[in-house]
Amino acid sequence: MKILYFTASGNCLAVAKRFEAEYLSIPQMIKRNEYKVEDDAVGIVYPIYAGSIPGIVRRYLKHCVIRTDYLFVIATYGNAAGGSLGEMKNLLAANGNQPDYMTTLLMVDNYLPAFEMKDQVSKLEKKRTEENLRHIVHEVARRKKKDTAFPAPAAVISSGIGAAIRGAWKIAPRMYTVSDDCIGCGICARVCPVSNVSQKEKEKPVFGNHCESCFACVHNCPKKAIHLRIERSGERFRNPEVSLQDIIDSNYQG
Repeated sequence: MKILYFTASGNCLAVAKRFEAEYLSIPQMIKRNEYKVEDDAVGIVYPIYAGSIPGIVRRYLKHCVIRTDYLFVIATYGNAAGGSLGEMKNLLAANGNQPDYMTTLLMVDNYLPAFEMKDQVSKLEKKRTEENLRHIVHEVARRKKKDTAFPAPAAVISSGIGAAIRGAWKIAPRMYTVSDDCIGCGICARVCPVSNVSQKEKEKPVFGNHCESCFACVHNCPKKAIHLRIERSGERFRNPEVSLQDIIDSNYQG
């Protein structure tokens, strides 16, 4: 089994790790120019951004050739899943793939402009994430068939909303600030999946104009020195099952 995943604060990697599989980071697959995945079972684990598919996931799957007897999709979200699975179904179909199993998993929402992190973490138990994840792993092991994708209209709406938000975040220099707590460690540059953050030794990072709005740089800064101009929380989040080195290994483009 192979699992393609994209992660910024660790949720999707934590999900992928629950399977006996080879984990393939989408940013690293892009970096290595590897666009073919083949195995008896292939999974895709990705986070839902504003009811839509992250741009980097969309770009990769648009060109990826998947050959498998069983294709499953798990989309993580923290508030509203929207029509993302419908989008994903259409995206995969364009390359000749039909998902056998599609589902969502409610987890901690780490979208800082809308949510306070301590409040989100406190709600984790009520979201029954662990119980639901065990159920998903069991169903995939049994090669169960499942399609929970919303119909086409919802997918179109989600795609439009996601595109608008992705477009807004591309002007990253206007969205981020860096406080004097910055120690110039360069972690922000190493966790960015698209090399949008540059940092010279002991200097504050500089943001480019092709941000993925994943907030990996914000959530993984050891000094909490990177802030959004609009954020509900000064707290940060990384899934406790995932280390900082895991995020660097998944995303670093250097």
